[in-house]
Amino acid sequence: SSGINAEYGVNKTDWTEWWLVSVQTFHVLVFCFVIVSHRANWHLPSAVTFLFLLTLMYFAQTLNTLAAQNYVQFTKEQYFDSDGLFITLILLLPCALNCILFILSWLLQSWTLMVDLKSQQAKRYAASQKKDK
Repeated sequence: SSGINAEYGVNKTDWTEWWLVSVQTFHVLVFCFVIVSHRANWHLPSAVTFLFLLTLMYFAQTLNTLAAQNYVQFTKEQYFDSDGLFITLILLLPCALNCILFILSWLLQSWTLMVDLKSQQAKRYAASQKKDK
């Protein structure tokens, strides 16, 4: 079965290793970008980042295999099991959460746009009704 279990992953991981700090920093920066891009209505950069995250998630198994084969070059422990539990926890889960935030942001922006559009249509209709009387 798996060479790593959940208890080992939580209790034995050295979260101060440079590459884990880098992964954590990456996820925090992406989260901040999601928030900023929502408030600033940055549609194209948001879409590009969303597609990048999806691509990263798509190639996670390949990354896991490469990391398992070369772990001695960047870490002290073999965290990368054949089931992909560790990479799922440190890479896929945060990427998926950021993708969900992007989707929720886009849905909120679409809903706001539709409400504004209907409000303007109602004002135009009311104005045309006044003009006809």
